[in-house]
Amino acid sequence: MAAVPKILVAVDGSDQSMNAVAYLGRMLSAKNVAIDLFHVLAEAPEPFFDIAETGATATFRKEVREWKRSRSSQINQIMEDATKALVINGFSPDRISATIQLRREGIARDIVNRSDNGYAAIAIGRKGFGTLPEYMLGSIAAKLADSIDHIPLVIVGGQPDTRRAVVAFDKSRGIRQGLAKVSCLLSTGLEDILLCHIVRPLSEPHSSRESYFNSRSEANWLDENTRKIVPAMVEAKQLLSRAGFNPQSFHTAIIKEKTSRADGIMGEIEALKAGTIVLGRRGTTTVEEFTMGRVTRKILYLAYNKAIWIV
Repeated sequence: MAAVPKILVAVDGSDQSMNAVAYLGRMLSAKNVAIDLFHVLAEAPEPFFDIAETGATATFRKEVREWKRSRSSQINQIMEDATKALVINGFSPDRISATIQLRREGIARDIVNRSDNGYAAIAIGRKGFGTLPEYMLGSIAAKLADSIDHIPLVIVGGQPDTRRAVVAFDKSRGIRQGLAKVSCLLSTGLEDILLCHIVRPLSEPHSSRESYFNSRSEANWLDENTRKIVPAMVEAKQLLSRAGFNPQSFHTAIIKEKTSRADGIMGEIEALKAGTIVLGRRGTTTVEEFTMGRVTRKILYLAYNKAIWIV
């Protein structure tokens, strides 16, 4: 019997962290997925690590001991609350586990190391307890975005709608393989799934304002690239159908007038009022030394109140 895919969910108790748990409870298939709630518990408050002098805790031994006792109690309650939120959304308690691990190498590094243990995906809130503006990406989420490339990563901002999703689609192997990986994790009750592809025109903005391509060449370019993407979109819809999604929920959009792919995708996301975005980590032009493509990175920062699946 095949093992149930398990999602690693990094939890710190912040509002965004708990919003991420609530989103996953509604978005994931409760019958087909297990969840491991994971928290890295520090031995002392973060400022001690800022100056790399954890030995200084000896000066504040009593205070640190009380801080750790209080923090442990808080995290246990947070894990209970997160578990209840998942149960309310249909998860069986035996499909939910909670792990509290003492900090070893650092919070982000410990989460990355944990993710190597056969998980199907990893999820985190966009930011924790920091005072960063809403649109900013928290430090732990940013580190995971630059480190996790072996399994899908979900970064949840705000309180995303779970009825509609946009897939930023191209001919790259990454998005096609990634879609196959996440289709078995998501609830099949999605009302709208938009496969969105951007064919950029040849006449991109330039300081000279001069076009080097005539209208016929431009039209041929757009038509040819539109024709090439259609079979891949058909295959993607067949994959989603086999995974149990309602074919009537599938839609496609091939945008030809946008010179910015990120701008074109964001326009479709806002038009559909989608809460979930599925992006390939890198597009068709992969540069190995960069862990993330520029379109994915732009949308990660633009869609700060959405759930972004980087596959």
